[in-house]
Amino acid sequence: MASPDHMPCPGCGAAIPRVELASHVCERERWLDYQVLARRKELGRLEEELDAFLSTPRGRFELWYASRERRRRWGFAA
Repeated sequence: MASPDHMPCPGCGAAIPRVELASHVCERERWLDYQVLARRKELGRLEEELDAFLSTPRGRFELWYASRERRRRWGFAA
């Protein structure tokens, strides 16, 4: 069985010639896009869990407190 000439980079998914795979350096933006794509299900669950938390009394308090602290730190009246 013949091996392919190119292999996907495990970090960024780019098709890299086999002989260059060991020396490949991922482009930061491509790496980030690939990591987000690879974790889309986890990110979806995170959004759902965050929405659920923010609808609780504790979550609403945390939102209020964060907003209050932001205004206080930036010199706006609470």
